[in-house]
This record gives sequence, C-alpha cells and structure tokens, in this order.
Amino acid sequence: MIQPVAVVGRGDTVTAYVLRSLISHPVVELTPCQAVMGPSGDQHYRAVVVENFDPAQNRGLSPCGAARWELSRRADVTVVSLDDPEGRRFAAQSGGKVYAYSDGRPQADLTAKNVRLRPDRLEFEALTDGELLRVRVPILHGPRLYDYLAALAGALALGAPLNETAARLAAVQ
Repeated sequence: MIQPVAVVGRGDTVTAYVLRSLISHPVVELTPCQAVMGPSGDQHYRAVVVENFDPAQNRGLSPCGAARWELSRRADVTVVSLDDPEGRRFAAQSGGKVYAYSDGRPQADLTAKNVRLRPDRLEFEALTDGELLRVRVPILHGPRLYDYLAALAGALALGAPLNETAARLAAVQ
C-alpha cells in the first residue's frame, strides 16, 4: 500500500496541486486542526509538507507549527522551509528526518538561487547537495515561489530525481 503525503495548509493549496503532478503517492490536504485532531490520528504519512501561513503568537507555535510537530511523529520525513523561523527551529530540534528548502539559504537540502520573474514564467536555479539545475515554472497560479519550492522539495524528499521532477514541474497545467 502506498502511503499518502500530507500537505497542511488552508486547503485547496497550490503546493498540493503541484505536488500531485510530481509524485505517484496520493496527496491529502489537512488544515492544522484536522492534522492534530482529525479522525485519522493513527495515519502514517510518507512525508509531511507544512505550509506556514499564520505567524506564531507570543513566542508560541502557530497552528501550522503545532501540526508540523504532531505529524512529524507519524511521517518518514518532514519538509520544512528554512526561511520560516518555525521551520528552522523544527529542523534544528526535531530529531526526525527533515528535508529543508529555502530561497537562498545554502544549508537547505534544496536552495533556490537566481530567482527571476519573466512575463510568462518563474525561473530559478535549484541547488541540491550534488546538482544544480535551471527550473522554469509557468505562471498559472501567480509567482508562488514557495509553493513550487515546497512541492519540489516534497518530491525530492521522496527520492525523485531533480531533472525528472523539474521537467514535470515545467509541464504543470
């Protein structure tokens, strides 16, 4: 049985939409409340990708941050943005397997470099431990760099090759 990949956000997200075209695993979308309190509390996920759309209040965790910690216990790998303070804290303290992405931070597993917005596409260089590849994404949902990076990181965290994943990303409709 193929384990699903969870995307935690507000629902109907660009990240989940794009990720579905990059991987063969089923992708489920959860709100933070569903992730923590939902009926599938024993569900194991191949990977968890958490969009952090709400800032933390009073030095605590945002709802997405709390969901990230909860779901990481039921996932093989957690995909986080190092550009988010909660993502950096999670990567440093979780103790589990983390795949990190960033717009420019070299310590991430996937780093976007030389980001350019063209009239019809978004372009960036995807840098991993052993590869550097120019990625071109059509602007269908707006210039949503972090959504595309999160989806690409989710696929790479599952072992997808960068060149094949980038080609699928370029063909997203």
